[in-house]
Amino acid sequence: MPIQAMTDHDPAATAALLERSAAMRAALEAGPEIFQAGRFWADIGGQNEALLARHGVENFKRTVSQNYFNWAVEGPNDPQMQSLLREWAQDPSTLPLDAELLGDPAVLSINDTSYLLSPSAARGYTLFVGLLWWHAVKRAAAGDAEKLTEAPIGNPIPIGFHGRAISQDLANSLREFTRMRPYLSGERPILAEIGAGYGRLGYVASLVKPLRYWIFDIPPALAVAEWHLQEAFPDRKIFQWRPFDSWESVAEEVFAADVAIFTIDQLRHVPPGVVDCFAAISALHEMRPEQIAGNMALMGEKGKAIYTKNWSSWRNEHDAFDFRSAELLAPAGWSTVLDAVDEVIPAFTEKLFVAPARSDG
Repeated sequence: MPIQAMTDHDPAATAALLERSAAMRAALEAGPEIFQAGRFWADIGGQNEALLARHGVENFKRTVSQNYFNWAVEGPNDPQMQSLLREWAQDPSTLPLDAELLGDPAVLSINDTSYLLSPSAARGYTLFVGLLWWHAVKRAAAGDAEKLTEAPIGNPIPIGFHGRAISQDLANSLREFTRMRPYLSGERPILAEIGAGYGRLGYVASLVKPLRYWIFDIPPALAVAEWHLQEAFPDRKIFQWRPFDSWESVAEEVFAADVAIFTIDQLRHVPPGVVDCFAAISALHEMRPEQIAGNMALMGEKGKAIYTKNWSSWRNEHDAFDFRSAELLAPAGWSTVLDAVDEVIPAFTEKLFVAPARSDG
């Protein structure tokens, strides 16, 4: 990767984060096997930790975030670009062209694979982000997009739009939040996410409306999310991850916090029905079958709505498992209010399940 794409970083900050990640992993490995990472994420997680150690957490949006539902779209042959170009042809606008690349876009993923290295790839990616932002804003509630700007934390690809920083993650998070918005009503509702990456959805949701955001995940992603949200929201109350044996011992702190960080095994301690909406984005298909079933059951017990977005069909070679989104069903007695191919990513399916008392949105 061109060195100019990376910012200077503090080795001590990354060392502290990796130590935090190791503590989270040790706690998970001491608990029930169903909550432990499968072979797929054991491999990816190890590579992500190596990227963090080499380039620093200050550059995580150029490295590990490329493995958290992020796509190096370089030109019109990409299926996502084709979806957006078809929409653009039907609803012409100059707005996508206002996206402007303001620096080096190069990114580095697992297996030392680099993307966005050529001028043509950079131009293609910039148009893609402009189109995706235009697509997301058109569907968002009035005023939501105006509250958003991509945070400089993590050294994101610098793309400007009408005086603000935007990104693919900002656009996708706005798209997903728009789906869940009707189920996040009332005063400070709880949005919980399984497999949150670096917390991009919670970052956007927390800027758009007052709510509480809870993450349930595994390291190193969980440690990156904790660091990122602390940096993004220095004035907000954050419940930092720690081991606990009973919900009663942490309940007061958790409910008072704006953000709470949990390892995935701690979801079992959450009281029934307290979460307004769960999100599981590009996460369930990466689990073993018993983990998918277990987490769906837990979300059904603890929540009132569940939004998922996963590959429609995907082969997990590491764990020798074929995932089918069609086999992902609503908890017993719940309604399925959304089951559709994603409007931009044709290989993904969105689903939204709602508990009986909330089926009217």
